[in-house]
Amino acid sequence: MKTAIIIPTYNERENIGRLVSQLAKLLPEAAIIVVDDNSPDGTAKIVLSKRKKNSNIHLLLRKNKAGRGQAVLAGFAYALKNTDAKLFVEMDADFSHDPSELQTLLEQTALRTVVLASRYVRGSRIVDWPFIRRVTSFLSNLLIRIVLNLPAKDNTNGYRIYGKDAIRILLKHRFVTSGYIVLSESGYVLRKHGFAFREIPTIFVNRKRGKSNASFREFTESLVALWRIRFSFSP
Repeated sequence: MKTAIIIPTYNERENIGRLVSQLAKLLPEAAIIVVDDNSPDGTAKIVLSKRKKNSNIHLLLRKNKAGRGQAVLAGFAYALKNTDAKLFVEMDADFSHDPSELQTLLEQTALRTVVLASRYVRGSRIVDWPFIRRVTSFLSNLLIRIVLNLPAKDNTNGYRIYGKDAIRILLKHRFVTSGYIVLSESGYVLRKHGFAFREIPTIFVNRKRGKSNASFREFTESLVALWRIRFSFSP
């Protein structure tokens, strides 16, 4: 199926060129859409240089840094309007999401099934994460599962594949969160609309280049936001 790959970026100059090149080689027919929040490090310039050689590479440049979640949604809207994709991938630019796993993930996608690269199923590994981050991630996912009653074990890893019906539902939804917690709100919305979730083992590697955009403040705000998600949904 035709595929669109959405990659939100902010200061990913050290990674984005290599990632785009690898994805173009793995899936030469896919639309690769980089959504950049006006990175001061020149991320957008690298994407534009790649686009000169490959018209399947797109740049959606936003004026301000408004969070990963909103960047991905903007990329979905762009892909829905400007490509004929039937499958929509979201992934990070820092190589924590291995491009070589993408074909396996795509093969598992069904019409009303969201495929998740999950760090917390048998066969997965997390490489080079500090102990405190492992504990924080595990406990966060446990709380998300309890509060939102989600079936997936990993609701915070943004390596996912959706069908077109799911994208249309998400773009109609009025999100009450931003940042990484949008991943959990997306799962909650699609669960309420009857979608299933399939978790596939992944090798999650802590970034080698560049700096993470996640912050402790965003983490604490996200946990509070769970209750807004829980009580704000209306089909």
